[in-house]
Amino acid sequence: MEYIELGKTGFKVSVIGLGTWQIGTKLWGWGTDYDESDAIAVIHQAIDLGINFIDTAEIYGGGKSEEIIGKAIAERRDEVFLATKVWVTNLSYNKVIKAAERSLRRLRVDVIDLYQVHWPNPFVPIERTMRAMERLVKEGKVRCIGVSNFSVNQLKRAQEALSSEEVVSNQVEYNLLNRKIEKDLLPYARREKITIIAYSPLAKGILTGKYAPGNVPRDILRRIDILFSSENLKRANKVLEVLHEIAERRGKAVSQVALNWLIKEPTIIAIPGAKKPTHVKINVGAVGWKLTEEEVKRIDEVSSSFKPERLKSYLSIPFRLFRF
Repeated sequence: MEYIELGKTGFKVSVIGLGTWQIGTKLWGWGTDYDESDAIAVIHQAIDLGINFIDTAEIYGGGKSEEIIGKAIAERRDEVFLATKVWVTNLSYNKVIKAAERSLRRLRVDVIDLYQVHWPNPFVPIERTMRAMERLVKEGKVRCIGVSNFSVNQLKRAQEALSSEEVVSNQVEYNLLNRKIEKDLLPYARREKITIIAYSPLAKGILTGKYAPGNVPRDILRRIDILFSSENLKRANKVLEVLHEIAERRGKAVSQVALNWLIKEPTIIAIPGAKKPTHVKINVGAVGWKLTEEEVKRIDEVSSSFKPERLKSYLSIPFRLFRF
């Protein structure tokens, strides 16, 4: 495994982490495709293979994700850099404090290594949220402060709201089919030495090569995602053709090529999910080798030309679906 510094903290985190959005979430197939024993096996496999960055959130599975992670790492806490997130409805001062304390109990730990604001809330001044975050650091309940899904301006405001700490990371969606952050957020993160934590680094599985028009996943969240429309899967196939070619030549999996392209950037770590230990092994195989300049150029060119179809008939999932 390879590691980079998280922000300017001195803490080293694995360039491939473990995302746990799927744990405890029925919409992702929990209880049908996989269960608690699978989740614990995945976490143990990740740690065994050198992954130390495990990311979760209070909203995932209504707290179930945190509970299972807590159980899985109970005897291996020193091997894990633990990140969790406070939900958008809990960003007032008192709610942040209470949410963190609930997460600590579910995770069975004394301190959260990285506590992140899951989404910005336009109705709650960021100053209140960050004041609570700093209190948690001072009390020894949190080591580092991060954010998620923040724009450059929102990131600047969050940093300005802190008096003695720094925002060390921003967790955002980033993959070969969604490169929006390259316009301004990624350059800003480079300059300020803020780590980008890339979620959905495999575009919810599309960049593994296992989905195609007519082969749509069973779980609800993917079935209603515009990215999985037949037209978009056709468009993504152009990217996959290049990835397949490179993967075959290099003796790698398609997903390993996609992840390797992401982590070539020294300020980025990727947090793919995994439902089985074998998935973790494949993800870790993205480390320890490098794409050539020519391969990177080809991937850049084909992925930058990907323009997803936007269909009004597809509905976004309302926030209330995730409230608990």
